[in-house]
Amino acid sequence: MKMLHYGKTNTGIVRKENQDAFGIDAVKDFFVVCDGMGGGAAGDFASKCAVDVILKTFESLDSADIQSVVGKRFDNLDTELMRPAASIMLANRMLNNLTVKYSKLTGMGTTAVAAKFDTETGLLHMYHTGDSRIYRIRGGIIELLTKDHSKVNELIDEGKMREDEVKTAELQSMITRALGTSPTVKVDYRAVIVKPGDHYIMCSDGLNSEIDDSVIKGIVDIHRGNLNAIANELIMAANNAGGRDNTTVIALKVEDDQIPFTVPDYYVQSVITVADEDPSLSLAEDKILSKLCKIFEINVPKAAKEVNYFTNPLVIACIAVALVVSATVLYSKLNKKHEKEFHELTGNVSGLYLDIRTPSDERTNLILSTEDKITRLEILKETVNDKDAYTVALPNVEVLVEEKTGSNKFVGLSFNNPLEIKLPKGDYKMTLTYPGYKILTDNYYLAASIDISLELSGSLGQKAVIMLPEKAGE
Repeated sequence: MKMLHYGKTNTGIVRKENQDAFGIDAVKDFFVVCDGMGGGAAGDFASKCAVDVILKTFESLDSADIQSVVGKRFDNLDTELMRPAASIMLANRMLNNLTVKYSKLTGMGTTAVAAKFDTETGLLHMYHTGDSRIYRIRGGIIELLTKDHSKVNELIDEGKMREDEVKTAELQSMITRALGTSPTVKVDYRAVIVKPGDHYIMCSDGLNSEIDDSVIKGIVDIHRGNLNAIANELIMAANNAGGRDNTTVIALKVEDDQIPFTVPDYYVQSVITVADEDPSLSLAEDKILSKLCKIFEINVPKAAKEVNYFTNPLVIACIAVALVVSATVLYSKLNKKHEKEFHELTGNVSGLYLDIRTPSDERTNLILSTEDKITRLEILKETVNDKDAYTVALPNVEVLVEEKTGSNKFVGLSFNNPLEIKLPKGDYKMTLTYPGYKILTDNYYLAASIDISLELSGSLGQKAVIMLPEKAGE
């Protein structure tokens, strides 16, 4: 059998830039769709960079490289099966390294869904992280072959939301996995046996967020075999329904070439997760990326490289000191009788870097499974005292900081990196909103808000807040 393909991407009706990207290796039947996030050039750059790294590492990695990235977690599977997973993990590492190097790229990320067709085994291997999708249309039936890594799906799995509530949920776009937002990433893998006449649709969420699955199936049924028409019609339908997001489609069709194939013993239809890389593998990933760096086409946005000297604490301090000295000299000449100490003006910055964290899955399970309140308190204390070991960053938390006796406030969304908050000196109330979670206070109670006090300083302060599932307070 052979796999026919056609890909297309479109900006949509509302947005001005296209943050989607896709890639096709026709020789090796390898296909990738990425949906960037992070705003403007950052989201656009993230998706294009990820596609470039995934395609080129897929082609260039040797078995030792794959083993170095994936480790020994799936020794029962052929190393080649993990090639796309290793490529996705390396793309994640590349993007995350860039956010560390260029602070203006903080919050940048992208989803990724990839498919590899093996003509010898008749298997379509699928790999994904985020909410980009792969559908199969077979015999007039459409089936979603991937599962969105989203907060909505987590709530459905936990019984906190019904599937019929998804379309109206405010959390539809909140994903729980993405490339670039963390040094490591989880990748889901599964394989399915293809049949002649099968159609597969790989897409960004700009398609399924605008039109129902039944519409996707209907368009495929009307244009069966005409992949160009299918992709164009799907994008047109999404735009006609609102076109509020970018839309990318890779349409695939299986044709029988009369060459027999044999399904291997390792055939895996259920989803397995290639878990986060062990920290010890990070160095190996960096070495591989360094070795292959010449083959990548990575053009970091010019805006990300520009240095704003006026945000550099050292420059700010020097300017402040110079202004204070000049003002002091001038004032002393004009009115020596009313000399004033100016050193207090050097501390003219107030605010904080807010680091929102939550216990790791293993730690959370331990906390929730401990019924004895005294033992649970000891576990919480240990968690707070060693945040690096027991907690992870919690992105997508809604942050509201309001001045108690004034109108100053800050509204933002947390990332994997600490969130920069700049506000005038004063007393504030900070409210953190995340579905099913609350703040762990200094007294080890759970609350929606806590009080904070901002003081003048030469630089922003550091504050870490831990959020727990509400069940932990029961």
